[in-house]
Amino acid sequence: MTEKRNERKVPSGRIARLAKLGGLASAVGGNIVKGATKQMLSGQRPSLTQSLLNIDNAISITKRLAHMRGAAMKLGQLLSMDAGELLPAEWEPILSRLRQEADPMPKAQLLKTLEASWSKDWYQQFSYFSFSPIASASIGQVHRATLKDGRQLAIKVQYPGVRESIDSDIDNVMSLLKLSGVLPKHIDLTSLLAEAKAQLKNEANYLQEAKFLNAYRVNLCNDSRFIVPFVVDELTDQNILAMEYIEGSPITNISTMSADIVDLVCTQLMYLTYQELFTHKLMQSDPNFANFLYQSDTKKIVLLDFGACRQISQHTSEHYLAMADAMQRQDTNDMRSAMYSLGLIDNNMNATAIDTVLKACFEASDCLQTDTGYNLKKQQLIKRIQEVSMPLITDKTAAASPIFEVALVNRKITGIILLANKLGATLDFKSALAPYLTKSAKQLNDET
Repeated sequence: MTEKRNERKVPSGRIARLAKLGGLASAVGGNIVKGATKQMLSGQRPSLTQSLLNIDNAISITKRLAHMRGAAMKLGQLLSMDAGELLPAEWEPILSRLRQEADPMPKAQLLKTLEASWSKDWYQQFSYFSFSPIASASIGQVHRATLKDGRQLAIKVQYPGVRESIDSDIDNVMSLLKLSGVLPKHIDLTSLLAEAKAQLKNEANYLQEAKFLNAYRVNLCNDSRFIVPFVVDELTDQNILAMEYIEGSPITNISTMSADIVDLVCTQLMYLTYQELFTHKLMQSDPNFANFLYQSDTKKIVLLDFGACRQISQHTSEHYLAMADAMQRQDTNDMRSAMYSLGLIDNNMNATAIDTVLKACFEASDCLQTDTGYNLKKQQLIKRIQEVSMPLITDKTAAASPIFEVALVNRKITGIILLANKLGATLDFKSALAPYLTKSAKQLNDET
């Protein structure tokens, strides 16, 4: 979406934010009735699914979540990444708004936040500060600035009340989901929700994000494919993150470039994901497309937004590698073992559901069978996996509840796969995985 966004005060407090969600539910319900009425007037049998997935609902959902910001918008961003595969194609240009930006806060709210962190004469250390944000996301908005010493900065300012509203946002959304009856009754989400709240609170602590950003600078200091901005510590606190401003274009803009560039960029992001999971065991778990920029002159990828970083345990890293190895060998028994270890299947699931998950995993293994590169879009792999997995959607006893860490890793891997699929990239999954499997096999031989 390219239209100018209207400034909107960030709602705070559970009642105010619940009212926004209540308004969303009412708007969606009204659109369903309207859609069903249109179908009847045109002589069609009313379809709840078609009415729910109409374009009016896409507009209602994106507008309300963009107004709310915070944890509620985060949930919408995850939904938006699946548009075009899991949702009607008409939703894509509207839901993409959630990936790009939220409604910015009014200048008065911005100034109050800046003064609280930097004092009332904060502007004296800047030669330039733009009050119009260059980006506005779910937790904060970013402003361009120049210090008097000439350093070009990107200043990320957190929306007031977002950190305090995380618990209520998640509780409100879960209340709506429970009322809808879409959640499997056998799954206890208590611990998962507690970890989700803790994770989002970490994302809303910009001092923690600064530490992760610095860790990534160390991890990738010798990797010329990526650029990680530096942090200005003296201007950074829980609510403001001051960092180097780096030029770049949205990663999805490479869709207009040559196939070689598309393949190169998506391959580099895949390699980075492998490094995060198997080498550094520190993963930026939010694959929002807006978190990557591309520099066409240097052919480098700029990495942004390190709030959603997560330390990955040795157990999780090892069993993901074991699952990848089993998938490459197409060994169903070893796939089953690795997925049990990760909690992706469990004993609460019936045999038919487990068999369906394994069939989907086997289908996904197709991308690891070729040495010449694999084009997800041309091979329609995502759609094939969805077709195999369809019984899991209607069977509410079929869902497992993996630990939160595994859920985050899945989110990152899925996001990168969806980006490569969206852009039509050809990736050599097998060759990229090979060094990790070789190293693991060597370590195993050394131990025996």
